[in-house]
Amino acid sequence: MIQVYPEKYEQLELSVDEKSFLRTIERAFVEEKMAYYVLHINPRKKDAGDGKPELFNLLLVSKGILLFRFIEAQDLAVQMTIKVLSNPSIYEVLKNDIVKRLEESRYLTDKSSKLRFSLNICFVFPKADEHQVTLNLDENERQFCKEHVLFKDTITQIRKEGATSLKRYLSNADELKEEQVNNIFQRLCPEITIPRKVVLDETETVLGNDGNLNSADRAVQSYRLDSKQIDIVNRITKGNQLILACAGSGKSVLLISKCFKLASLNPSEEFLITCYNRNLNNYYTWAIAQAGFTDRNVRCSTFFSLCKSLLESNGIPVPSSYYYDKNDSYDKLFEAANNALVQGRIKERFYGIFIDEVQIFKPEWYRFCFNLLKSKKDEEHFFVIAGDKSQDVKNNIKHGKAPWQGGGDAYPEYRGKTLTIEINYRNSKPINDAIDRFVSAAKTLGSTLGIDFSEDPELFLRGTAYRPGNAPTLVELSEYSNIGEATAIGDAVKNLIEKKGLSEVDIAIILFNECAKYTTKGWKTHYYRLRPYIIQYFQANGWESPAFLYQGYSNGITYGSRRGVTVASIEGSLGLDFRAVVLAGLRPLGTHENVRTLEDFELAPKEQLPDKLDAFKKNINLIYTGCTRAKDELTIILSAPKGESIYLDLLRQSIPEVKNHDNI
Repeated sequence: MIQVYPEKYEQLELSVDEKSFLRTIERAFVEEKMAYYVLHINPRKKDAGDGKPELFNLLLVSKGILLFRFIEAQDLAVQMTIKVLSNPSIYEVLKNDIVKRLEESRYLTDKSSKLRFSLNICFVFPKADEHQVTLNLDENERQFCKEHVLFKDTITQIRKEGATSLKRYLSNADELKEEQVNNIFQRLCPEITIPRKVVLDETETVLGNDGNLNSADRAVQSYRLDSKQIDIVNRITKGNQLILACAGSGKSVLLISKCFKLASLNPSEEFLITCYNRNLNNYYTWAIAQAGFTDRNVRCSTFFSLCKSLLESNGIPVPSSYYYDKNDSYDKLFEAANNALVQGRIKERFYGIFIDEVQIFKPEWYRFCFNLLKSKKDEEHFFVIAGDKSQDVKNNIKHGKAPWQGGGDAYPEYRGKTLTIEINYRNSKPINDAIDRFVSAAKTLGSTLGIDFSEDPELFLRGTAYRPGNAPTLVELSEYSNIGEATAIGDAVKNLIEKKGLSEVDIAIILFNECAKYTTKGWKTHYYRLRPYIIQYFQANGWESPAFLYQGYSNGITYGSRRGVTVASIEGSLGLDFRAVVLAGLRPLGTHENVRTLEDFELAPKEQLPDKLDAFKKNINLIYTGCTRAKDELTIILSAPKGESIYLDLLRQSIPEVKNHDNI
């Protein structure tokens, strides 16, 4: 049976003839074991004229790949169009562009790096009669029609004969199998796939550097969105939309996929994806390169990089930055960009703007982005934001108000325009269940401290997980020291590699803190420092050096160029996921705000209590965010004994599987 994407295609503006042809295709391939039909894709990201996209419908069957381009023309216009299309300089360029896209995936090529499946591009003239059109064409043009054109009577023949009459347009080549389908989708319609980084062997890695794909990039694996996600991506509704859901629900995937779809449908318009997190931005940049949008009409940058580039491109001085006071430098950078925008000195405008992890934006940053739209009228723009209040790791949600709330009449109102997702695609069921227990325990403790989490129904949204897997594991340290915790982290990684069979690139060490000048009593040294001892452990085991995705430590490594185990902060991991996570560096959690124990709240002066309660919520959000990065395996290193940290005790209360470090 044929699978059509999207299943709900009402908003794609299919012509009457396209809908009729779709029904013909569905009937013709109803008995086919493997058949896919994808509507309205723009594989070359081209403008066909007057701002309209160069759209194709894609048919995949075991015999090969067929692309159909519908052309609304009649009488002499059909002949003239065929004369143009049959010119080798036109058709061959088109086909070569498509072939080149497909040959960038090593899964689709032979030993000589050539496409090993049959491909044909057909032009459909649903209102034209073949005999009348071809009567005045020369021999070469008639041959072109025979090989690459479907007329009204051709479609009638398909209805009578079924799939056989379409398969004749495909030459003999390798059989296309289910395992290659996602790779074809990723090259031709990336909006319905998720690229995933893999390491091929000990010497090859997968990169993705500004669209210049090397041999290793060509091995990127792709996973398909499910039908519900694909339907969401293809809801082409102009105006404003909020995607609000739990961690693991695929918000970031939907955001970038929706951007890809809209950018392909509007190739003459400019689109912007922005976020706060540098590592998430690096992932987006890599995914954009994989999708073929680099140097086209999708721009991607972190929010502050956006501010800086807008100033530079308009010849406006960029305020000096100071390493010792980054927050002040960022504030001055934003102030300069915002003032320039208000004064009309920034010229760039976007048809569509997409903000991810919007919960960690300040309200003024959010409003700045909205003011970069080409038009504020709902029917003349796309403004899509995605967030989860439970991942407010920067504590920018004040008094329950998120950045997108309370902006006034000049800014979007999302009532009736909010998309909630109730499926957790990322976490396995055992991990999701453990996170649910942690959230429940945190709410109970918060209630005793005076926090009513029920006041905000959008806080700690949870989704249903469906994938089986292993329960999370807690590891109690046998020695409370920098070396002791780093060794426990390394042993957890070794267990994942040697016993669970994971590759290094599948694993992330996520740290709340890897370095602190002072630590609490009971630690072997007065300072807290993990990084050098983690590196030392890796070197002793002969592993690839870990990829520290920390500013100042990364040595130029990005999400796309990493090949070893990833090390990131909780904040730096927002929007990313990994097959396995080792969550550590939790000992300092709450130390700065003096909110580590119940006593810290009970003895606090009344005027300090609101700030302490806010700090408690932020710390719960941090643990929640760290845990939800794990797809299949979650190990948490407990670096303080019972009674010394309410946060680690909540984890002990929520996750029954506890091991001593010596027994990992």
